Amino acid sequence: METSEYLPMFLAEGREHLQELNLAVVRIEETPDDQETVDEIFRIAHSLKGMSATMGFAGMAALTHEMEDVFELLRRRRGGLSREAIDCLLQCLDALSAAVDAIDATGAEEIEPEPLIARLKGLIRDADEAPEEPAGLPRGAERPDNLSELADGRRVVQISASLREDVQMPSVRAYMLLSAIATMGETLACIPAPDDVDTFKGREIDAWVVSERTDSELAEAAGAVPDVDDVQVFEAIADAAVETGDENIGDAATPVAATPDAAKAAPAEKRSGGHKGSSTVRVDSERLDQLMHYMGELVLHRTQVEALAARADVPGLSQAMQSLTRTSHALQSMVMQVRMIPVEAVFMRFPRLVRDLSQKLGKHVELQLVGKDTELDRTVVDALGDPLVHLVRNSLDHGLERVQERKAAGKPETGILEISARHAGGNVVIEVKDDGRGVDPAKVAKKAAEKGLIAAEQIDSIDTRAAIDLLFSAGFSTAETTSDISGRGVGMDAVRATIRDLGGEVVMTSEKGAGTCAQIRLPLTLAIMAALIVEADGRPFAIPLDRIERTVRLSDQAVRSVAGRRMLVLSDGVLPIVDASVRFGGPETPPADYAVVVRGGNERLAIVVTKLVGQHELVTRPLPPEVAEGAALSGAAVLSDGQIALIVDCDAVADVPLPV
Repeated sequence: METSEYLPMFLAEGREHLQELNLAVVRIEETPDDQETVDEIFRIAHSLKGMSATMGFAGMAALTHEMEDVFELLRRRRGGLSREAIDCLLQCLDALSAAVDAIDATGAEEIEPEPLIARLKGLIRDADEAPEEPAGLPRGAERPDNLSELADGRRVVQISASLREDVQMPSVRAYMLLSAIATMGETLACIPAPDDVDTFKGREIDAWVVSERTDSELAEAAGAVPDVDDVQVFEAIADAAVETGDENIGDAATPVAATPDAAKAAPAEKRSGGHKGSSTVRVDSERLDQLMHYMGELVLHRTQVEALAARADVPGLSQAMQSLTRTSHALQSMVMQVRMIPVEAVFMRFPRLVRDLSQKLGKHVELQLVGKDTELDRTVVDALGDPLVHLVRNSLDHGLERVQERKAAGKPETGILEISARHAGGNVVIEVKDDGRGVDPAKVAKKAAEKGLIAAEQIDSIDTRAAIDLLFSAGFSTAETTSDISGRGVGMDAVRATIRDLGGEVVMTSEKGAGTCAQIRLPLTLAIMAALIVEADGRPFAIPLDRIERTVRLSDQAVRSVAGRRMLVLSDGVLPIVDASVRFGGPETPPADYAVVVRGGNERLAIVVTKLVGQHELVTRPLPPEVAEGAALSGAAVLSDGQIALIVDCDAVADVPLPV
């Protein structure tokens, strides 16, 4: 079978399965007797093995096959697996993840499973209990000749399912379907048999199961498998099959009911046709990017037409324009929703990360994930992973204390690390918060002086806010020694740079002895933004609306000179003034008329301009590298009259020292 056309689907589903397995293994270590998680592990591992075998990746299939034997120990013993077994399974998952990455890059799995397989077999040999037959799908099981004898008076249900006609990998779906059925009870027989699933190319799948679940629950479990088109559930009366002498029960050519007599005797609650395959469709990310690009072009053209319609005196044009605007707004909202994915895609990596690092550091840590369903743009999610990893590692290494230190401070032995996400207007706010030791200004100041970032005489004047600013300096670290976790001076400055590249900001607050909170604020999407268009020296600029606090007329406010710098005096503070014309390479102009109060980094400032044009939705475009470098601009956008408006980077403006 030619499998190359199915490779993208294999890679996508393989990564999902491995991520889910990582989460499930960490969860089963914490709650060993969680039967629902045990069943989930079996289902995912079985599906991954079938997919790998079908695609011809023998190394992955062999390793997953042996992992199933270790997973079987979870069903045979209470109390879960040993630390050694959990560590070995996680190393196997790392090897499988590396194999998937290698397949994506080179087409070859590049995995050597033998050493890991040997360790897995050693774990099985060391188990105290003798191996037993799995409760689900025993390997190599043959179809029983007598269901009545096997049922032993128990309720037997026949589940018959049909795959869609256009199913791409029937053997994989057969694995997934039989695995899902196995979690609902004891499978007595199935077609195809377990040994035949790898070569299965049909569409009809049957299973006879001893289960106390309702027919609707069984139908729902089977129907949830992708590409399942139709599910039917019968009460299979095994005795009827024996009385009729029908020796072909369960044969591949047999109808859905075990026998005509069995079908007649059954209550015959049929579960049919309600589920028509998966409700989701995988779409290549490049197509989504292209869709967003064309949506942006549509927004631009709509703005241009609106400007023309405002000047034209054509009967009915205004109403037509309103309809076009309303429809395009609805389409824009829908396109944005298509690109939105839950932030859980990033959060899923942290249970494993926290588990590994807390053990390495000898700390007790409870991870709390809040707001996993919060959605934001796919491109933002893709870029968010590394900054969050930096923040989590810093909290684990620098923030949370070891057990003895926490006990001495009167704290619980287990530290709390909370990662949360929520919507705030047109932004997403993500926080990494711990209840650790907090930032020590004296320690930070001493380290900064050693690195030459501040003068020695400034040490005593450094407070918590100034200490946090120093933490974001390039190359700065408070670690006493360099390790594979921290101490190399690469972290917080990289976090700030990445978040700013995404059009967001990162703010840290801390209280010594009580903990630290790092807050990331990001736009929901990067492609289309709402901005205030202003003019300075006749040139248009765009200031992101989410950074603007208010606009004021300068003639109504007091402007003072403080230490040789112009400052705007407002009722809620004194703000430094930045002349937009001068800051962005223009000549000094006569006193401007307006000031736009914005948030930049950890401070507020007033950008003075000559004209406020109005609020617009803009399709953003990146600037050429030679223009963007050091320009305090984050991009550009084409306006309805054809002019190019440069988008102001408020954080970069705030970082530049003001002229004296």
